[in-house]
Amino acid sequence: MLAGVYLIENMPLGAIGGSFVFTYVVQPLLWLLVVLAVWYFPRARAAGRLRLKGFLNLLAFICAAFYILMMLAGGMVDGFGHSPYSFTPLGILTNLVFVGSALLGVELARAFLINNLAERRPFLVITVFSIFFALLSLSLRRLFTLNSVFEFTKYAGNFLLPALSESFMTSYLAYLGGPIPALIYRGTLQGFQWFCPILPNLGWITKTFLGGFIPFVSMIIVQQVYLLETKEIRKNSKDKESVVGWVLTSVISVMLIWFAVGLFPVYPSVIATGSMEPMIKPGDVTIMKKIKAEDIEKGDVIQFRHGDIFITHRVIDIKDEQGKRYQTKGDNNPSPDSDLVAPQQVKGKLVHVIPKLGWPSLILRSSEGG
Repeated sequence: MLAGVYLIENMPLGAIGGSFVFTYVVQPLLWLLVVLAVWYFPRARAAGRLRLKGFLNLLAFICAAFYILMMLAGGMVDGFGHSPYSFTPLGILTNLVFVGSALLGVELARAFLINNLAERRPFLVITVFSIFFALLSLSLRRLFTLNSVFEFTKYAGNFLLPALSESFMTSYLAYLGGPIPALIYRGTLQGFQWFCPILPNLGWITKTFLGGFIPFVSMIIVQQVYLLETKEIRKNSKDKESVVGWVLTSVISVMLIWFAVGLFPVYPSVIATGSMEPMIKPGDVTIMKKIKAEDIEKGDVIQFRHGDIFITHRVIDIKDEQGKRYQTKGDNNPSPDSDLVAPQQVKGKLVHVIPKLGWPSLILRSSEGG
């Protein structure tokens, strides 16, 4: 039923009749059918302690509120914008029906599937259904419009990684406490997204970091705090639960290391000088995209190797001298760089700047130098 609802929502029928009736009547009715199906079949009890359900619900709300606070903090850097959703009485009501029906259907189905199947292999079941429900939240049509590796990387950072991270957190809550803590967690996040008039206008790099990192960290914290509360829990069960935390921590750590060392199509770089001010200041982190030298255009900001260091400057001219060469200049420098840049020296092209994130790295370097 879930797969069927997903396909109907993503079929051309949805685009053709992307009308008020299809969006706000047909889709909520489909989710209502899912809710009725879950209600009809016998349900297994959640794995967590009954006496700690209220505590788990509170943890779910705290984690959602923390996620929202981190997004607001990101908005302080990237800026804020007006919500695209309607705030007329009719608009709020119709959005509430649309969002609420899907949220209720998804979370009841998630808790039903996980708690009926997770008795023997909880980690495997949580993983499978976390991936399944993350994929259900993505637009099938949007996936087919991606034309390059960079577009897919941006899409994965904007949507896929946050969806997976949030889905793992929600699935773990559903495993411990059933649909209620899962509804509290996702309902708080959805409520902020759909019913707050001012939203943080996060860049895709910020969104990737917060969306991929915060829910996973929250899940590990919930796991540890919950285990501390269940003092009667058997040691072997505790060991099994701890494996989840260690595996997830390891995966996140490896992904962050791979990103930092440049194994992905985009990579970070800390700027140490003021040659590109005011656009890029010392201590800012630049996100560079790996490109072929022939794709460079006049005006692009590129990173290139010069001896043993990497320099980030703007291309001000492209010359054909013994093959293509690039004249570069720092925006804050009085004159162009003395040497032309050869294609083999080029490492990447600037796509985003994150202010001040690299200050700790500069402080450590200065301490080492002292």
